[in-house]
Amino acid sequence: MQSPRYRMRSREAVLYATLAAATLLLAFALRYPSLFEPRWYGDEGIFAAIARNMRSGSTLYGDAWDNKPPLIFFTYAGIQSLFGTGVFALHLVATVAVLATQVVVMAIALLIVGARRAVVAGAIFAFAMGTPLLEGDLALTETFMILPSSLAVLTFVLAERRPEDRRTFAYVATGLLFGVAAGYKQVAVFDAAAVGSMIWLTHERPLRALALIAAGFALPQALFAAYFLASGAFPQYWYAVVGSLGLYSELGPAQGPFVKFTGYLPALLVVAWLVRRRNAGGEISLRLFPALWLGFAIAGSMSSAFAFPHYLQQAAPAFALTLVADPLAVEREELGRLVLGVTAVLVAAVIFGQFALAYHQRKQLDPVEYYRTFASHRWGTMSDLDYDYKFDGKAVAAQDIVAYMKADGAGTSLYTWSELPWVYAAGGFTNPSRYYTSFLGEVVPGAKQEILRDLDAHPPAYVLVSDDTFAPFDELSPFLTSRYELARQQGDWRLYRLLVASR
Repeated sequence: MQSPRYRMRSREAVLYATLAAATLLLAFALRYPSLFEPRWYGDEGIFAAIARNMRSGSTLYGDAWDNKPPLIFFTYAGIQSLFGTGVFALHLVATVAVLATQVVVMAIALLIVGARRAVVAGAIFAFAMGTPLLEGDLALTETFMILPSSLAVLTFVLAERRPEDRRTFAYVATGLLFGVAAGYKQVAVFDAAAVGSMIWLTHERPLRALALIAAGFALPQALFAAYFLASGAFPQYWYAVVGSLGLYSELGPAQGPFVKFTGYLPALLVVAWLVRRRNAGGEISLRLFPALWLGFAIAGSMSSAFAFPHYLQQAAPAFALTLVADPLAVEREELGRLVLGVTAVLVAAVIFGQFALAYHQRKQLDPVEYYRTFASHRWGTMSDLDYDYKFDGKAVAAQDIVAYMKADGAGTSLYTWSELPWVYAAGGFTNPSRYYTSFLGEVVPGAKQEILRDLDAHPPAYVLVSDDTFAPFDELSPFLTSRYELARQQGDWRLYRLLVASR
């Protein structure tokens, strides 16, 4: 017979497991409306367009290019191959990834602060990533990146709880998982830097652990490099993941050196606090790690000046863990508490400074309006057209364009100078050029000349031009005049049909 004490622990375990499952149900319920969104978000459209070309035989970066690391495109291509190009399947897979991340966050919390606070961490994460506040309703690079990053942190925490001579594999696995995360977005290196800083602060001989993590991190990068060397697209791959970073950062809103530096201040302040604590003989336990992780995650989120709230998804796991770990309750010295308080205020200030305008201007980020719109549409009080317009008129434009081209039937190849990349995946069209959107075509050196060469060598059945672009493409006009006829004009877009494809 089991002892009463054992039965009590079993009942507690069942209770906390039930509560943890409830937070997952909450997260799914919050994300449920995302399954029925239209094809409206530009980045999703770009990833879907490139995945469509990859599935038709194009080489990533060599024939289909975007300035993102490779795993997001392989993920989209896999989803399309298995489930089609609809938003439902795409957002369902993203939801599964987010729920898995939530499980990992709760597992980390369980190890460092206990079951009760782990449930709270799960609920906090559910609200952060389940609502549109951080654009968690979308399937973006950060949405997939935070799963391997969180798994890396979990592996690190598990390693630190083992005897020192039994940590080798765990450290390599930690680095490998961070390397996979960087394959979704480069800013995962900030999460890895948090782990590296913790090792430096807490280990008497940190170099061995850091070397093992670095070796693990390098493995996925070596595999990516080998793959693109074999495919002949290594220069284009390298430019996408490394060479274009400076160009992309310069395109954001102008920031002075002080403003740029403030994004790194939270991490520096937390490191300084922990160094002082160590030098004073205080303990640096794993309970303090979430605050360090949050500081570095904020630095990663602020590494670009663009005001895209999905950047903050990187900080969601660390934010939930920091709240439940409550470093203020651990720190007893007034100076240490002051540093933590200043850091918290600074985090709020830099987030407000970079993202406040986006929240003011973009109605899609308002969770109350988001769920009200969904309810109205599902209950039949809002038409499909009005529902699509609630997100972005580009969703309606893409539907109209695809419907016309399918009815016209002149071919399945398309080039578009626009910000309407969803037309490729939605209509099953392929692109004869490596660049999809007007933004990249304008800012990447030599892109327009390459586009014109590609179009001249392989003229598509259709060319779509929009006036609502990042910049005009005047050099395209002579090519259209000589080879194309205007097939359809509507709103701010014009669709041209190849003359030899005309019926």
